[in-house]
Amino acid sequence: MPFTPRPGAAPRTRAAVVVPIGPGIETALDTLESVEAYCPEPHQVIIVDDHTSDGTYEALLTAKKANWTVLRNERPFRVERLVHTLCVAFRHVLDSTTCELVLRLDQDALLIKPGVLSDGLDYMAAHRNIGLFGVYEVDYNRPRNWEVHRRRITQETGWLRRISGRSAFYLPFLREAERRGYTRGDNVFGGAYWITRVCLEEMRKMTALDPPYEWHSALMEDVYFSIATVAAGFEMGHFAFPTGPLCLEQGGLPYPAAQLAASHAKVVHSVDKGPNTDSASNGGITARQFFRRLRQSQRTE
Repeated sequence: MPFTPRPGAAPRTRAAVVVPIGPGIETALDTLESVEAYCPEPHQVIIVDDHTSDGTYEALLTAKKANWTVLRNERPFRVERLVHTLCVAFRHVLDSTTCELVLRLDQDALLIKPGVLSDGLDYMAAHRNIGLFGVYEVDYNRPRNWEVHRRRITQETGWLRRISGRSAFYLPFLREAERRGYTRGDNVFGGAYWITRVCLEEMRKMTALDPPYEWHSALMEDVYFSIATVAAGFEMGHFAFPTGPLCLEQGGLPYPAAQLAASHAKVVHSVDKGPNTDSASNGGITARQFFRRLRQSQRTE
């Protein structure tokens, strides 16, 4: 349902978009521009720069919009501690906004149509027991497989780690999640997903938003927040292809850009490297260039 404010009413900011940013000025600004182009709903954008040194942080400050907050890690966390970077953003959402829902977006994801924030708010209203939702039950064209995550969890929380005092930080959350029916490795895919404020509030109460730097884990952030969601008393939900607005792939795009643009997809991942992203798949231009030109043409119509 598209956003339409009531006549005479001040628009209420109900949604935030969280984007962790690493090196790469062009991709960072282009992804953020897609948010501005396709989010007519009032929203806040919380950017966490991972202590970049290539000019990306300075470019973000120069491009900063009124609804942007640009935060910066005190040192680079990189992908190994993406959990920590996202916790910075999620704590900011709780401390400095009244937003009810967060859309977490990768730097190599793109919005390609309007309405995704309204879609998420509608889904949240209809599924109050779900705290984290996105690509969950199936990938766009195949069953999902969590075996690699299951093996990592078992290794990081096993008896050898426990007797050496190096059990993963999330072990208490895993135990509570499994008590509530969680299956190891189960997760909502991290390229883009929604997470509710009430879920984040419960995560903070149980200290899941305060991981120590030495957290003794290499677990992917989407699996970590999936565990924390169930431990906090919420469920995970599917709101993606083939029926929902997210069409995501781990590496590369699910289909060429023109095919995605003609579909009902509103968020895609990953745009910059892998199948269907290069010029050979997209009429002589990259997928990112295709979507940028599409936005530009829509602005002039």
